[in-house]
Amino acid sequence: MKRLSLVAAALLFSAWAGAAGPAANVERGKQVATTVCASCHAIDGNSGIATYPRLAGQNAFYIETNAKLIRDGKRTTGNAKEMRDQVGAISDQDIKDVALYFSKQYPKAGEVNPKISPELGAKIFRGGIAERKVPACMSCHGPNGAGMPNEYPRISGQHATYVETELKAYRDGIRKNAKMEKVAKMLTAEEMKAVSNFIQGTY
Repeated sequence: MKRLSLVAAALLFSAWAGAAGPAANVERGKQVATTVCASCHAIDGNSGIATYPRLAGQNAFYIETNAKLIRDGKRTTGNAKEMRDQVGAISDQDIKDVALYFSKQYPKAGEVNPKISPELGAKIFRGGIAERKVPACMSCHGPNGAGMPNEYPRISGQHATYVETELKAYRDGIRKNAKMEKVAKMLTAEEMKAVSNFIQGTY
């Protein structure tokens, strides 16, 4: 009986593994990055264009999840429509491969603009706004903005313009995430700009 149970478990695991598909392939991911993604995000994921997010060092799960949402028309903020034109025909496996590739790239440090309230940005990122019950960004994204695999994205060094645009999308209910929508609705335009600027310089 015990032997039969073990056999059944092995067969079940094999079926699950087959359904999950092949493992991600970094070299194949580099090919996809070169041919599909590099013009906007750069070959190493360190986009130099402020409206396109930096993907270097981002956790693979987050890239994979959001690339599929954009491809399938379920995420429409920012340059999602433009990106959908690029990724509309690529497979789940291509997305998995390129997500792993970008996650392995070395993220470059960004810079804080000293003219855009860096002190206010640092306060919100590190301590939130206690009197309005705004949580600190680092409570989810970590003290240096590195995020948490499979849960919270890396935000350190991200373009301030991109971060601010996405915060506004959460605030306006265009982009959906219960936690981020709630936080964004509590921030003023000045606070969004300040914390986005600070995030750009975290590393």
